[in-house]
Amino acid sequence: MKNTATTESPASVEPEWVRAEKYFEMTGTPVETIRHYRKKGIWLVGKHLATVQNRLHVNIKEADAWIKEQALRRHRA
Repeated sequence: MKNTATTESPASVEPEWVRAEKYFEMTGTPVETIRHYRKKGIWLVGKHLATVQNRLHVNIKEADAWIKEQALRRHRA
């Protein structure tokens, strides 16, 4: 019988959403700043942010896109 098991490790999966505390670890953006963005309507619930079981989550891709957009706006000004 042929051994079909592979020794390769499974492909890593990049999460799209992380808890705000993890986002802080990754980027240095404090959780209070994230809450401020939500309160002021800068980051939108469902797009940049989500609350699941009373825990704040950040969409990494959308937050990164927002940061890039802000950097381009300031560069053009």
